[in-house]
Amino acid sequence: MKDLLQTQSLEDSKMVKNLANQSSEQRLETQEILRQSEAREWVKRYRKKIKEEGKAEAYAWWHKTLSDLVKKRGQAAVDDLRKRMNDESSKN
Repeated sequence: MKDLLQTQSLEDSKMVKNLANQSSEQRLETQEILRQSEAREWVKRYRKKIKEEGKAEAYAWWHKTLSDLVKKRGQAAVDDLRKRMNDESSKN
C-alpha cells in the first residue's frame, strides 16, 4: 500500500512539475520517498557488486563510497542512509 502511494505521489504531475508550489508537508513526503528510493538503489548496487566482483571488493567499494558521501553530505546524512539501507535489506 505504501509503495503504491509513493508511486502515485511521484506520478502526480503537479508535484513533479514544481516543488516550489508544494506545501511543506508535500515536500517532506517527497523528500522521504526520495531517501527511501535512494536506499533501495544503493542496496541493489551493493548486491550487484557482490555478484560481479565478490564480497571483499564490494565491501571495499562500499566503504570508499561511504567516505565520499560523508565528505559531500556529512556524517548524519550517511548514518541515515545506512539505517534506511539496513531497513530495506531486512525487508527482503
